[in-house]
Amino acid sequence: MIVPTVGPARAVRLLESLARAGGDFETILVDNGTGAAELDRAAQRLDGAEVLRLDSNVGYSRAVNLAAQRAVGDALVLLNDDSVVDPGYVERLTAALDPANGLVMAAGVMRDAGSPELIETAGMEIDRTLLAFDYLNGEPVEVLRHGVADPVGPSGAAAAFSRGAFLEVGGFDEALFAYGEDVDLVLRVRAAGGSCRLAKEAAGLHEHSATLGSGSVRKDYLMGYGRGYLLRKWGVMAPRRMPAVLARELTWVAGQTVLDRNLGGLRGRVNGLRAARSSEPYPPAEMLPDPPSLAASLGRRWRRRARLRRRSD
Repeated sequence: MIVPTVGPARAVRLLESLARAGGDFETILVDNGTGAAELDRAAQRLDGAEVLRLDSNVGYSRAVNLAAQRAVGDALVLLNDDSVVDPGYVERLTAALDPANGLVMAAGVMRDAGSPELIETAGMEIDRTLLAFDYLNGEPVEVLRHGVADPVGPSGAAAAFSRGAFLEVGGFDEALFAYGEDVDLVLRVRAAGGSCRLAKEAAGLHEHSATLGSGSVRKDYLMGYGRGYLLRKWGVMAPRRMPAVLARELTWVAGQTVLDRNLGGLRGRVNGLRAARSSEPYPPAEMLPDPPSLAASLGRRWRRRARLRRRSD
């Protein structure tokens, strides 16, 4: 279990839920520069837990990579610190892994902390421009009782990876401080032949954007940076795909500018494009089964933003 944190109070709450959930597993809480003593006290109350102290906030990708190198188990479970988990979460999630048969990723199910009857994430879906969104976001939890498909990969908020597969592809790209790093990793794991399974019984609650806040300049910038970086790294901007890319980026940036009243997303995209180098081939069609359409991809985002705005009013 790896939990990077810049919010000690949230991390303590998560560790308490892991203690209640039970099970025998290693936990590495990566303190991204807070120095908070309460993290040590919380770790002492959870068997097999330790705090990995970093002098400053090195970002999500670097923090997880350091912990993955330190871990000793065969499976890596990643959780955001703004989550709490149900009983048996770790065992149910890791049970979905089957590396011998190529199942090296597993996605847990996080319910919306503000509306627990709705799913916040059950992995990710990725469209043809590599724009990702939380799989089943906004759907009622009851949908899991039916035959839902496996996602293309897990969201970093609730994921399990075979440690061997994670390390084999180089872990997270540390040029991505936060946002987009899980998309990039999932694509590289799938390119190496790995696949993902949805662990419907591994569940918990997640507070969307609790770390940086929905619509903040910092979050808009980092999301934009990750988007621009991936567009260039994965060779998305070929002439035949440019209309689809422009439709998504112009719509999203314009909406952010109006609703969030900042240009962080635009600045982030420009800087991400400048920083990246084209190093990965554009994914073949079989890597991205059943990608969402433009209308579906953007529509789900705006509906989530609308829910979050109503909740904050």
